[in-house]
Amino acid sequence: MTLIAASLLTGCAADMARKQGESLIYEGEVEQGLQFLKEKSKLYPDDIKLRASFQRQLDITLGALLKEADNARARGDIELASNRYQQMLSHDKGNYRALEGLRLSEIAARQDSMLKYAREIKDNKPEEALDVLAQMLIDNPRNTQALKLRDEVESRKTREATLRPGLAQSLKNPISLQFKDQSISSVFDIISRIGKVNFIFDRDVAPNLRTTIYAHDSSVEDVINLILTTNQLDKKVLNENTILIYPKRPDKDRDYKDLVMRTFYLSNADPKQVLAMIKQMVKTKDVYIDERLSMLVMRDTAEAVAVAERLIAAQDLPQSEIILDVEILEVTSTDLLNMGIEYPQKISASIGVPNGLGAITAGNSISLDKLNNLNKSDVLVNIGSPAVTANFAHNKGNTNILANPKIRVKNREKAKVQIGDRVPVITTTTNNGVTSESITYLDVGLTLNVEPTLSIDNDISVKVSLEVSNVTDKSKTTSGNTVYTIGTRNATTNMSARDGETQVLAGLLSRTNQSTGNALPGLGELPVLNRLFGNQSDDNKKTELILLITPRVVRNLAIPSPHITTFESGTEGAISTNPLRLRPSSSIKINSTAAGSIMMPAPQPMMPQAMPEPAPQPAPAPVAQAAEDNSQAVTPPTGRGNGMGRR
Repeated sequence: MTLIAASLLTGCAADMARKQGESLIYEGEVEQGLQFLKEKSKLYPDDIKLRASFQRQLDITLGALLKEADNARARGDIELASNRYQQMLSHDKGNYRALEGLRLSEIAARQDSMLKYAREIKDNKPEEALDVLAQMLIDNPRNTQALKLRDEVESRKTREATLRPGLAQSLKNPISLQFKDQSISSVFDIISRIGKVNFIFDRDVAPNLRTTIYAHDSSVEDVINLILTTNQLDKKVLNENTILIYPKRPDKDRDYKDLVMRTFYLSNADPKQVLAMIKQMVKTKDVYIDERLSMLVMRDTAEAVAVAERLIAAQDLPQSEIILDVEILEVTSTDLLNMGIEYPQKISASIGVPNGLGAITAGNSISLDKLNNLNKSDVLVNIGSPAVTANFAHNKGNTNILANPKIRVKNREKAKVQIGDRVPVITTTTNNGVTSESITYLDVGLTLNVEPTLSIDNDISVKVSLEVSNVTDKSKTTSGNTVYTIGTRNATTNMSARDGETQVLAGLLSRTNQSTGNALPGLGELPVLNRLFGNQSDDNKKTELILLITPRVVRNLAIPSPHITTFESGTEGAISTNPLRLRPSSSIKINSTAAGSIMMPAPQPMMPQAMPEPAPQPAPAPVAQAAEDNSQAVTPPTGRGNGMGRR
């Protein structure tokens, strides 16, 4: 009895503990409630309900904490996520999901710190920033923020790498030069001192090359370009104050000309057409197209790529579009006159034969004795339908069959509208005694083909082909197949219209006149009495087809701006958008040992006249000239300046 009483007391205490712990949890005291249930479960290990309640409440709590922690980690709140994972571990030290979440939170915290550092140094230390981002992507290849920042840094590096270095602003200043048969190295030495620019000469530049130039009020950069061009030389800008000079030869171009890789994604133009244009106009050899992506990739000099960009911009334009409001009207007029009297059309007589029942019927044979004694009762008369019908009908009708499709079509593209039925046509074929049938379908109804052409000034030319067909008759062949007779009306034309102007195509007529009748012989031939002694039906049918087309411009071709359609493209020997010019004004005479003399008058009448050529002197030295405005006067050097070098 003592054991039973103790067991009952223990069960009651465990049940009370379970209810008390659950009550704490329901009131919001989750931690206290779980701790209470955990302690009571250890105190009453044999109570299954208490242990099950503790485990159930623990699972619910762990699930809620895990969900809150994962959401916090997803939105970047690492501190809250770590706190919730720690709470899970305080209840269940070996919880795998909490341990994994805590590990991922530590990685996320470390990556946030690395991402912040990469953003701080991306402008001044892009290479180091890319290394940091690469380490981040090793831990988490799907880190969207790291991927986005990496693309940003890489794009900036690519833009900076493809930008050609520009010359210093000091080379835009105007100068005046006078050199006659002077060594080209001496000329560049003077320019080096004036423009504060360094020149590096390729070793293949002829050291004894001489030139003559008289230039007034021209920029330093233009003078350099002119001297190089007239002496078959070329340059490469290394930085804002350093220029490499080398002979203009294909082998040197391959060594010094930088090539640019450019990918174009086309929206409207045909890649094959763009490829043909680039090859013909820019003479690019390294070019590739991907028709699936409408992509074109070319590799050429920066000047050639710049020209290709403008050409593609002028060609890759959205096609013009037009809406054709088509109204097709078929007007059918009928006039049926059915007037007169329909008399019985035949009367027949026969000799009757008694049938044994007291009745006389028509027979095929009769005895001679009966034939000799014929009377009125033996003759049978058959007049068919004894009724006489008087017709007084005059029917008229107008039938309008209307189709009003609206077609949106691109410029110079074909469009087709077909309304009607498909009539089956059976064809029988016999081969080696085996008969087979095949069925083909013939389109019957209305077929409209249009092809518009839209000009820049909204003039629209439309090629129209209209066909209307219908089954007029059908018959059977000896083999049992059905043969259809098709009536067709068609018209083809090319019409012009303005935007919103309606054009009409009419006059496609089809007339059918049919007259039938029956009358008494002789009397039915009289002009007036033919309706009294007979019946006549006159059926007149007229069908007219009318086509109305109203074109409306949805979008016309957007003409690019003039800098896209008209621009300098260099010479036959070199593609470039920067032509050889002397700006702002000049009066020049140039002599070189290879190219002879070139005279260029001043383009503006208000500018000073061309400087006179100095008198011959024993030494080939130019004469100093006073500078005008901001230009500088120069004299020939006696030796090579510090800004000169030979590579």
